[in-house]
Amino acid sequence: MIAGKRVHYLSMAVVALLAALGVYLLASTAPEPVMRGRMLVIPGAWWRFLGMFVLVTGGLALCAYLYGLATRPLRAWRYAVTASTHIFIWLVILAVFYPVVYLLSVSFNRNDTLAGALPREGNLLVRSGVFPNPADLSVVQYLKVLRETHLLPLHWLLVAVLVTAILVVLGTALLPRFGFRSARLERVRGLAGWTVFGSAALLVLSVGPGQFYGVSADGRRLPASIGGMVPLYIRNTLLVSGTTGVLAVLLSTTAGYAFSRMRFQGRYTTLLTFVFVQMFPTFMALVAIFYLMSRLDLLNTFTGLILAYSGGAIAFSSWIFKGYLDSLTPSLEEQAMVDGATRWGAFWRVILPISVPMLLFIFLNQFIGTYSEFILANTLLVGQERWTVGIGLRNFTTNQFATQWGAMAASAVLGSVPILAIFYSFQDALTGQFTAGSVKG
Repeated sequence: MIAGKRVHYLSMAVVALLAALGVYLLASTAPEPVMRGRMLVIPGAWWRFLGMFVLVTGGLALCAYLYGLATRPLRAWRYAVTASTHIFIWLVILAVFYPVVYLLSVSFNRNDTLAGALPREGNLLVRSGVFPNPADLSVVQYLKVLRETHLLPLHWLLVAVLVTAILVVLGTALLPRFGFRSARLERVRGLAGWTVFGSAALLVLSVGPGQFYGVSADGRRLPASIGGMVPLYIRNTLLVSGTTGVLAVLLSTTAGYAFSRMRFQGRYTTLLTFVFVQMFPTFMALVAIFYLMSRLDLLNTFTGLILAYSGGAIAFSSWIFKGYLDSLTPSLEEQAMVDGATRWGAFWRVILPISVPMLLFIFLNQFIGTYSEFILANTLLVGQERWTVGIGLRNFTTNQFATQWGAMAASAVLGSVPILAIFYSFQDALTGQFTAGSVKG
């Protein structure tokens, strides 16, 4: 090894050792925490944390700089900046994901309240309440939410297929990280993704409100509790959001294609109207929508809520699909029509197959937008059996004594699982480039 490089590597070791020693001294010399109200406070903790952050960031940047001097001297400063930037980004990521981690930990808490006494044992993060006490972890909140759900054998079969398909998606996503890559693996993952979608749709359509109830000691059926209705709320939300997403795709594809490829009177005016409508928030039309649904006798129905959601989806989704089609060359359809296809045939056989990523984006965008919507659903849906997840979670805060935080957190986790599964199943299709090489120059 060249003497200059040896010096740089030794300097890196010294810098790393000094940074680790400084962090250890700042942590070991911190004063004992004191209780102030319900808070565990360490005097001067913020200054010590900033000192540790500066030591770690500066030490890593200096090590990267020395490594650059040893390998690529002209890029040494770039290495230092990149290393310090990565440390900052990871800190931001941890801060962003902390609420999710805490939500998961609260959902595994034995108690429904967050106002319990802080533990006196464990590490500092546990005793300060930053992380919940591991001794209180339990699945009792999930059992409270799921115990009043009674599925039929067909539903258990669909659940098994759904779970198996999700595991296949996860497995096929991890295998390429270990060097296993093939076109067959990608096809299996795509098939598993569609299986997740199909089995979930069949499960949602086949489950009814009559399968959510409690059982007394003498075998009588009792109305389900607040927590026991959560799976029904999730089913209702999936039904409404899924149907709204499908309608958004059907309406936006035909409208977007017409605005992009056809020239007709009023086209430009209609596009400007779509933009103008998007300026106003949905709740400004709340009174008009309520009056319209009451006159059509669609209050407290999924049909009324789906129609209200779908009407708002036309403008935005059509604009998105029009912009996507504007980026595609018309030669694709022209070649199909030269071969004898009609305008509709070219749209159906050429445009839609290569637009799968955009169609999935429109579906997921509308699905997520309506999945978490609260104001319109709370206005149109009155009966508890038709509530969606947003209204159902609100029900946990209406207790006359205290909010049921544990059951609410478990319900929120269960409600977020469908979105995570759908996103992860179709992430490749969302980023695919299906038009690459479709037209030769």
